[in-house]
Amino acid sequence: MEVLFENPHHAYAIRFIELVARKYGGRAVCFYTDPAERARNEHRFPVLRSGLVAASYDFRQADIEAFAAHLIRHHRIAAAMPFNEPSLRSAASLGERLGLSWNAPEVLRLFQDKHLLKAHLRTNRPDLRINASIAVESRETVLSNRRHREYRRFVLKPSSGYGNRNIGVFDSSTSPAQIDGYLESLRGVPLVMEEFVDGREYFVNGQVDAVGRVTVIAIFAYARVAANGRTNIDHETVLVRHDDPLFEGLAAYAGEVVAASGLKRSPFHLEAKVDSSGPCLIEVGARLAGHGNAVLSGELHGPGLDLFDLAAHYYLSDADYGVPPLDWSRYDAKAVRYVHGISRRAERIFQLHGIEAIEAMPEFHSWVIRPEVGTKFAVTQDLLTMPYSLILKGESQQQTAAAAGRVRASLQWNRSIGVARRLAVGARCFLRRAAVYARTRVAPLLRDASSYTGASR
Repeated sequence: MEVLFENPHHAYAIRFIELVARKYGGRAVCFYTDPAERARNEHRFPVLRSGLVAASYDFRQADIEAFAAHLIRHHRIAAAMPFNEPSLRSAASLGERLGLSWNAPEVLRLFQDKHLLKAHLRTNRPDLRINASIAVESRETVLSNRRHREYRRFVLKPSSGYGNRNIGVFDSSTSPAQIDGYLESLRGVPLVMEEFVDGREYFVNGQVDAVGRVTVIAIFAYARVAANGRTNIDHETVLVRHDDPLFEGLAAYAGEVVAASGLKRSPFHLEAKVDSSGPCLIEVGARLAGHGNAVLSGELHGPGLDLFDLAAHYYLSDADYGVPPLDWSRYDAKAVRYVHGISRRAERIFQLHGIEAIEAMPEFHSWVIRPEVGTKFAVTQDLLTMPYSLILKGESQQQTAAAAGRVRASLQWNRSIGVARRLAVGARCFLRRAAVYARTRVAPLLRDASSYTGASR
């Protein structure tokens, strides 16, 4: 048995690969869509160069038919596992060509287009609260629609986006020039225009079994701030207790949305806002929650629950897994909080202070993004450009909030940097780039994976 993974240089993919080998005696077949990204990242995960991987390929989307035919001839693919949002599209398209019965193709297409999914929900469950949305292709469409009552305040975003990226919030007073600027920055990307919903935003993680039963695993609340020209930058994220009055309503709403979508045999990650009218869907993904949250959400219920094991079971089989072992008393036992960094300017870290002090804090649980000397980061605009992120645990949210303040005070970089320090760090970065160049430019000359006639290892 073999399982297909796209761009598996990711902690979630490694967990799945190791689980498939350990529990099912299977191996991974990996494919990479960007040779440079592969060169930068593959070597960081020794598993990807081990016997747990049957074959690895460089892949071009234009060659999908040839690649699928090659997989049919040379492999026994039992599942394609989309461990994150970017891998869902290829898992769906290749899975359809390989005859994998994980989900109906038309259902998976809904989860690749935010407008199509909400249109489907409005048609099939008109009683569910779903905000207005429309696919837009031009400035004229946007300007015309914002005259309607529901779009007096509105959001523009990519129809297949994720990670809080490229979100534009506008209203009836926004100048056409500002809208033009946003549209120009995303020229050629399919966009959706949505009615803006006020209120606090939450996310709900869960799993759907083979007959469509929905199990909610965990709920978290976002705390977002305005920064760098954006109004919704992630600042902190806190666990919602199971005994919180909000939990039951959000879990019930999420269950109805996911059931109405037709999704089966899949984890889900749903985002909703709650205002005086109750929950309203923002978007939902047919995948595990990112940012390490799939690991954390399982841990909250104790060692008996492994969300990767649960997801892998349904990717591979329509047999009943049984009732997931949820321990709500354990889930409620600790207050949990993410602390997210915000970078106000693009820079490289030459000097770093506070890591040891943070890791010695009693509330410290783990890093999601651990800053390192030599790291270069951009101005924070979304989930993928934050300079650091970590998880705190405590007896109360008051305790974790105070600990978050200490984290931000402790973690500092580039306070005073001498020329020698800059040169030393710069030299190390140059050597790393040279190694990546060798792997990117030289290694491809030693292999031929373009025709899919053999594995690239």
